[in-house]
Parts: sequence; structure tokens; C-alpha cells
Amino acid sequence: MSLQVRNLTSGYRNKIVISDVSFALAPGEIMTFLGHNGAGKSTTLKTILGLLKPVAGEVWLDGERIDALSVAGRLDRGLRLLPEGRGVFPDLTVEENLNVVAQMNCAQAQSKINIADVLRLLPVLSARRASLAGQMSGGQQQMLAFGLAILGSPRCILLEEPSVGLQPDLVEHLFAQIHAICKQHAISAILVEHKVASAMKIADHVLIMNNGEVVFDGSPAKARESNFWEFF
Repeated sequence: MSLQVRNLTSGYRNKIVISDVSFALAPGEIMTFLGHNGAGKSTTLKTILGLLKPVAGEVWLDGERIDALSVAGRLDRGLRLLPEGRGVFPDLTVEENLNVVAQMNCAQAQSKINIADVLRLLPVLSARRASLAGQMSGGQQQMLAFGLAILGSPRCILLEEPSVGLQPDLVEHLFAQIHAICKQHAISAILVEHKVASAMKIADHVLIMNNGEVVFDGSPAKARESNFWEFF
């Protein structure tokens, strides 16, 4: 398994937000993580990444327990985040964005995805490599943010609302690219997304949370058969 979350309980100060959350992802598997606002999705991602310290539970990545590591330590192990709201440097060009992140993520000799790979996988970035990131369209900025996230040797990417602010056709294009690259390079992914229909198209696995607990864990087909809409 690429990512395993075991009985994770976490929250803020003295308030427990998620309780006993468990799931597992295989390499290349995409999980769509659904639930209403406040269900605990973002808290789960922050705890996996190390921004929040769990009250209980474990996080494992490729057989290594990582919940005691710092955020930097988890990033070094191949955990990545595509944050909501465009994770790019707006005053740098596309090429400068890639160079800055590559210096951090591509230092290892076994690095799987380099700048040339990103430009090949995401041709729009190659065409706009001299453009300032902040002057590109929302869809192009999100493609760049995804390109930055996959630089190096990513094992699992946490994607938080990547469709925000994008036109429907751009959402479909971005999700298709995410699906193709995750499958090609055996990168697992957690997709937190409010555009449920689009997210379900690329999902191998669906997890639904309600009031901080997992209420459904299964395939997209089983999710569609269930009455999961009651949790939105």
C-alpha cells in the first residue's frame, strides 16, 4: 500500500474534529474524499501532512510510519500537497516556478519526474514557460500547481478543491491529466472536491465523511448505489 491511515483522531486544541478515521490507498489509486463542509476532510488532510498533530492513530507511507515526522520530513518521503487556491509563485515565470521547486524536490538521484518530464506531461506549461504565473488563466495556474506537486519522487498527492474558480471544461481537462499522470507514474492521490460528478469519474475509491467519521468506504459503483447524497 502507498498510504495507510489507521484509526486517526485529530482536531484543534481541545476540540476533536475527526475520530477513528482509517483507509488505505494502493500506488496509482485515486480516492475521492467527499462530505459536507465541516465533515472533517480538511482536518484529515492537515493531519496526514503533519500540520496538525493527531491525538491518536498512525499514518504510513510505503511501509514507513511517518506520523512522528515533521512536514518537511513527510515531503521528503514523497507526500505532496496541491493546496486550494493555486500553489504557485505568481511573480515568477513558469520556468522559474519549476526551477525553485526542482531545487528542493529533485535533488535525489532516484528522482522520478524532472522539469523536462513536467513540460512533456503538461504541454500548456511548455508553451507558457516564459510567462509570469500570476498572469496566466486560472486553469493554467492550476496545471502549474499540479506540475510543481509532481516534481521529484511523489508517492501520494493530497489535492484540495483543485476545481475552484475553473470553468467546467477546464475542470474535466485538469482531472483527466491528474488521472493519466497518477496512473502512469503509480502516484496515489486523495482528491477533496465539491464537484462530485467530475471527481467520481476519475476515482478508484470513494470515502465519505460525516461529522468527523467515515460513513462510506468503497468503489464509485457502490457509492452510486448507496444513498450517499444524504451526507451533502
